[in-house]
Amino acid sequence: MSQVKNLFTVYDKPTLQARWIASSIWIILFCVIWVFNPITAIPTPVEIYNSFINLLYTEGSSNLLYNVWVTLKLQIYGLFYATIISAILAYISKLEFFNPLNKFIQILRYIPVVGFTLIFYSVFAIGFGMKVAMLSAGLVFFMTTSMTAVIENVPRLKYELAKSLGYSDWQIFVSVIFKPTLPLMIETVMQNAAMGWLMIVAVETFSRTEGGMGAMLQIYSSSSQTGNVWTYLIIIGFIALLEDLFFTQSRKYLFPYSIISERA
Repeated sequence: MSQVKNLFTVYDKPTLQARWIASSIWIILFCVIWVFNPITAIPTPVEIYNSFINLLYTEGSSNLLYNVWVTLKLQIYGLFYATIISAILAYISKLEFFNPLNKFIQILRYIPVVGFTLIFYSVFAIGFGMKVAMLSAGLVFFMTTSMTAVIENVPRLKYELAKSLGYSDWQIFVSVIFKPTLPLMIETVMQNAAMGWLMIVAVETFSRTEGGMGAMLQIYSSSSQTGNVWTYLIIIGFIALLEDLFFTQSRKYLFPYSIISERA
């Protein structure tokens, strides 16, 4: 009875057993709804398993592992370049000279990335390089906004304290802005990585060279092969969960003090 009460309390911290009970209930409920759902567009677990096996042993550009690797490589490159560019744009925004550039980049997040197609065509050849550029650009618009918000949330009192201690501008930047915000930047990258998976489908659908999960999703969706579509959707979800775990553990081991301060 105490464990049941712990499931519906706001104040008390849920126990590990209560969390397992809640998770188990929702997993069972989800499986029951999935098996007995009346929507024919949602394939059964057996159909998805058969599609997974067929795609796994398919040869050529339709092979499951090949397309997963193409998309995963694109995600890694795009997220890496976007993180570096966005961090630079966010940190230099503290200098008034670069602040208008930062604001302009933030405004671009309202414009679909495919609107810059002609620019990418003229700079990059059609292929992997252009897809990396499109994904990186789309992520930069959102990531710069998030990272800038993290920096702007640094209390003004910390600047005044550092100035009263005789810190130079560079020392203030390192001790007040750069070091304290690094843990939050990792969390920002993790949150925007999810946006990357939404963009990557659009990018690979727009440019189907080399294939990829996004291109295959478009092909199978247009031909109503729902088993194959859901196979790729589940794989994307699984990779995204592993990605979240990677960023969470990276923050935990690189900046353990940030976790301790949050608990305090």
